[in-house]
Amino acid sequence: MATVHTASALNKETITLAKIQAITTSLGLKITEADLDDWHSLLASNQDSIDVVESLPDYLPIVDLERFPRQNKCRIEGASKGPLKGMIMVLKDNIAVKDVPMLFGTDMFTDYTPDVDATVVTRLLEAGAIIEGKAVCENLSLCASSFSAATGPIENPYAHGYSCGGSSSGCEHLVGAGKVDGAIGGDQGGSIRFPATHCGAVGMKPTWGLVPWTGMATHEPVHDTTGPMTMDIATNAKILQVIAGRDEIDDRGCGVPAPKDLPDYSAGLGQGVEGLKIGILKEGFDFPIMDPRIREQVLGAAEKFKALGAEIVEVSIPIHLHATDIVTCAMRPSAARNAYLGTACGRRGLYLNSLVDKMLPLNQAKFDKLYSTGKLSLLSGMYIWENHPLLYGKAMNLYRRLQDEYNAALQMVDVLITPTMPYIAPQHAEMKSSPLEQIDKSRGCAVNTVCFNASGHPAMSMPVGMLSAVEDDKVMLPVGMQITGKWFDEAMVYRVGSAWEGAFDWKNEGKSKT
Repeated sequence: MATVHTASALNKETITLAKIQAITTSLGLKITEADLDDWHSLLASNQDSIDVVESLPDYLPIVDLERFPRQNKCRIEGASKGPLKGMIMVLKDNIAVKDVPMLFGTDMFTDYTPDVDATVVTRLLEAGAIIEGKAVCENLSLCASSFSAATGPIENPYAHGYSCGGSSSGCEHLVGAGKVDGAIGGDQGGSIRFPATHCGAVGMKPTWGLVPWTGMATHEPVHDTTGPMTMDIATNAKILQVIAGRDEIDDRGCGVPAPKDLPDYSAGLGQGVEGLKIGILKEGFDFPIMDPRIREQVLGAAEKFKALGAEIVEVSIPIHLHATDIVTCAMRPSAARNAYLGTACGRRGLYLNSLVDKMLPLNQAKFDKLYSTGKLSLLSGMYIWENHPLLYGKAMNLYRRLQDEYNAALQMVDVLITPTMPYIAPQHAEMKSSPLEQIDKSRGCAVNTVCFNASGHPAMSMPVGMLSAVEDDKVMLPVGMQITGKWFDEAMVYRVGSAWEGAFDWKNEGKSKT
């Protein structure tokens, strides 16, 4: 790009030689003495462009507050007509709603109020939904347990003192307890599907990019995915129909159909599974951390598809066993820069600059308020950048291998089946627990979920049974089965799930409803 401006004397007083030398020193570099004046003039010429851009107003989507006024700070009535007319919804608290405070699960800052509505908010309201408010999310939307939020733990609706999963914890507590009709969660590694599993609900992570992320706080752009959380599959499909489709803002949606061109996600409900091939992903049941009771229960649930006319086929994808290792080397370095250091760049979309302003600078006081999961992500990411600078690129290349190998398997079968999580909901960590004790409560939980964030495939968790808690055999908690489909084939995932849901009673040992 050609340089536009020539540096003035005033520019040079703002962009000083000392500032330039501080930059080169931080990079371990030097500019030769003979060239210092030239570089001072060249770099100071940026100041005019900086001044112009800083003087322009930010360019934000317009919010129709007259049509959709905020009531009592959070409640918003949707349109008088629409496919979601009267449906009571809540939003994960990483979703922007203009003039409604966003806590984001943290006390790093306590005074952030968004100046935009997320695309999903606008679409829900235009479809007639009632947004009852925001639901607590885990600390900076990064914890698979439900005790990290600065406001306190979120309880499992089936047992007080047990995790309801994170990071969309408040959403699924409200859905699982029957307090709302549905919720919109966010999923970077399983954060819709974990709570759905622990709370006996349905959670859909759609194909990457299908639902615009516009107006939601990012953690890692390649993983960011938002979707519906409900008690049944028909309602889930109905909500997805409303929120899906590109919005011409979020670049994750390049190649995604416009809302008017989407398939009918409810079309396959009631069609059954006769003649379909249900793939049992062998490696998804083989992790050492897998509770053998969950392995047995989910395999048993999958076998029931035979009675509905489907063929059961075992599928082997060995790289699946290494997916979490690959993700560790890509997601954490990217998240360190995108989520914590304010250095996100290289994407087209809506940047929540007012949120980043609250995050920065990341000083000791803010670091001390980061939860252990956030500190682990930040420090792990920066360690990888500093010591293995090529590893991120290699891991991202391996994301394509994951996608290709899942695609190859899905050419042979219609869907893939795994347990959603490898163990039953555990008890919360103690309030004064150490970082290691906090992390241990969700260690290994994403072995079957984060892989499909990396590959981009749609994956839905649904309840298929109950098992006793590890800590108390009198406490019964839900078990989730994950159904994964081809890119943009959410309709098939719903079709398969609804066939099982309609035929079997997950709360009654999976017995037939007839």
